[in-house]
Amino acid sequence: MIRVFVVAILMVLSPFAQPERVFEGEKVVEIFQSQDFDANLAKAEEGDVRAQYLVGAAYLYGLEAQEVDVDEEKGLHWLKAAAKQEAAEAYSELARIYRDGMGVEKNIGKFEKYLAEAGERGLLSARSYLLDLYRDGDPELGIEPDKGKHLCWLEKTAEDGSAFSMISIAQIYRNGYDYDVEVDLEKAFEWIIRAVNFDDLTAQRMAGEYFEKGMVVEKDLVKSYMMYDLSGTVPSTRRDKLEERMTEEQVEEAIARSWQWQLERNSYRPSSNGNRYRPDVSDLEPLSLTPESDQ
Repeated sequence: MIRVFVVAILMVLSPFAQPERVFEGEKVVEIFQSQDFDANLAKAEEGDVRAQYLVGAAYLYGLEAQEVDVDEEKGLHWLKAAAKQEAAEAYSELARIYRDGMGVEKNIGKFEKYLAEAGERGLLSARSYLLDLYRDGDPELGIEPDKGKHLCWLEKTAEDGSAFSMISIAQIYRNGYDYDVEVDLEKAFEWIIRAVNFDDLTAQRMAGEYFEKGMVVEKDLVKSYMMYDLSGTVPSTRRDKLEERMTEEQVEEAIARSWQWQLERNSYRPSSNGNRYRPDVSDLEPLSLTPESDQ
């Protein structure tokens, strides 16, 4: 039982902790296993939210070292108490309880509700679960795909720093798909640039196309070449074709810009022209990729 809990609790650990996480930056597994259960029970009764969660989890999964037997009813009681105090981890456990019917009748509506509450409070494991759940649905749970909810959680995980989610949103707004959104190239480009600044190779390739074609930004072959140069670890056909339309000075600047980017981030592309030529970038002014810089 302890191992099951360890797997569950590891899912809530994340560097993107939010204020409603009650174990921010802590080794929760160790805290759970080494807890003084009787002391925590006393604290829980006094309203301590951390203790309420730990006691609830101990009852839900059992805690052999403290001779705590599984008592799902008591586990539910204390986890609900912690949830009333906005503990994201408690909402996540409640979702699992109602999904799996742990001492209660399965209730998929409550499962979705509690999982969403955990996600809204910044629990990344819950947000990731919701993202997949509404993208694919879950026939066993009777949940259909829901693109509106999927887009909602894409945006939240993108805000957490997921470059994959940023790119997915950009593709939705560029192509429309069937997400009931209008094509919005400006919004797509905004998300692409956010992913570019996370040094995402796919986003850099996509940004190269926007600058090459002048899509919602001024056409800029230097920036386009730079993005294509950064966008992979193998030779870039798009970059090489673009070079045919550029002056020698433009190519040299683009290579220098690419090398400057790599130096600043200590992130190198073995095949890039910047790595081959190692140009001097000491005199380059800072470069902005946002549309405002072109106006």
